[in-house]
Amino acid sequence: MDPVERKTPTKAIEDDSEFASALDDDEPTTEELIEMLRESLEDVKAGRTRPAREVMRELREMLAADADYSRDR
Repeated sequence: MDPVERKTPTKAIEDDSEFASALDDDEPTTEELIEMLRESLEDVKAGRTRPAREVMRELREMLAADADYSRDR
C-alpha cells in the first residue's frame, strides 16, 4: 500500500473531529451552565416564574409547528 493511502483515513478522522468541534462551539460550557442554573434558582426564589400551564402550552405549540414543518418537507 502506498504511504499516501495509509494517511488518508487519518486525515478524514481529523476532518471529522474539526467538524464535530465546530458543532460544539455553540454549546454552553460547564461554567455557563452552572451560572444559568444559579440565575434560575434566584428567579424561582424571587417569584419570577411563569405558570406551568403557560410553558406547557408554548411547548405544545412549538412541537406542533415542528411537526407541520416536517410534513411540508
